[in-house]
Amino acid sequence: MGAITLKNKRILVTGGNGYLGTFLVKALEKENANVFVASRNAELLYNHFTVDITDFDAIHKVVQEIQPDVVFHLAANISRSRDFAIYNDMAKVNVTGTLNVLQALQNLDAHFIFTSSSEIYGNNTSPFNENQLPKPVSPYSLSKVNAEMLIQTYCLNHNKKFTNLRIFNFYGEHMPEDFFIPQMINSLKREEDFLMTKGEQTRDFLYVDDVVQALLLTAKNTNSYNETMNVCSGKGTKLNELAAAVNKKMNAKAKIIVGAIPYRDNEVWEMIGDKSKIKQKLGFEPQVNLENGIQRVLHNS
Repeated sequence: MGAITLKNKRILVTGGNGYLGTFLVKALEKENANVFVASRNAELLYNHFTVDITDFDAIHKVVQEIQPDVVFHLAANISRSRDFAIYNDMAKVNVTGTLNVLQALQNLDAHFIFTSSSEIYGNNTSPFNENQLPKPVSPYSLSKVNAEMLIQTYCLNHNKKFTNLRIFNFYGEHMPEDFFIPQMINSLKREEDFLMTKGEQTRDFLYVDDVVQALLLTAKNTNSYNETMNVCSGKGTKLNELAAAVNKKMNAKAKIIVGAIPYRDNEVWEMIGDKSKIKQKLGFEPQVNLENGIQRVLHNS
């Protein structure tokens, strides 16, 4: 394994103001890296650039000013909608925006680390492994597949280092409410009944700190170069079982009403990842199991 120190490395995090980005930036600062954040809605922080990645000239100027050694490309347009009317908006950010960042790095020797999604597997046979052909089921997951292929093709053509990380469902404290776990917890805290499907879908959940650890390991190890890897726990949990466990821990007055809403069209029933590749390449092993992770979220939220 080729170990790399992040100390004093110039690291750009696009979308560093987002949920995962804020955790990653803090972790990079603990590594004594020189961290720069580029996002559309930048706060007035040190080393923070307000920039839209769909504007090539703007992102080019920022990247050339920073001269990064590593780029964590987290900036993305996310949607669970199955409506293809949104595809152009998805592709503008997730594909063209990604190309803009890559082209802005043209004369630099930077490691480009991309946060892709487990959703690209769609209804493949689970547990998903990196050799399976993607079967995207939504405009968002299709745009992520296209971005992955773009990164791989561009970087191999231009002799650039890249890593595509297919991140599975993650959760953590203070997460926005458009995700299942925070939606459920916040609803019960407000003493409002939580309406969900029958919850027969199986998902592979990771605590946010473990995702950040996988991102750091990717930047710290030459074994990650030019690879596509799952970031997952390798364990499946049914959503109705998760709901029952949360309900029990919270002992809430409100109820979780299973079966109150219908399943989505084109629902993916089982999303469990095979973690053997990232374990073998980088030694990644999740440290926080679901029960402890939920306990942390309830304690810290």
